[in-house]
Amino acid sequence: MKQMGSYIKDLIAEGEHQRLDFKFEISDSKKIARTLAAFANTDGGRLLVGVKDNGVIAGVRSEEEYYMVEAAASMYC
Repeated sequence: MKQMGSYIKDLIAEGEHQRLDFKFEISDSKKIARTLAAFANTDGGRLLVGVKDNGVIAGVRSEEEYYMVEAAASMYC
């Protein structure tokens, strides 16, 4: 089985596309909900939080961002 780190790096190397979106930071749960809903209404997708648009891994700065994604999914999707 492929290690998670190399799997994530492979995803980032693909770049953003219809089924893969990068978010550097989470500041608005409604915007995240729109992304999640778009994925749900098509063929699915992956949202990588803590990754800049150019593919640089910045990391997640706080647990609050994690909870905002979780809240967006439960409240709006």
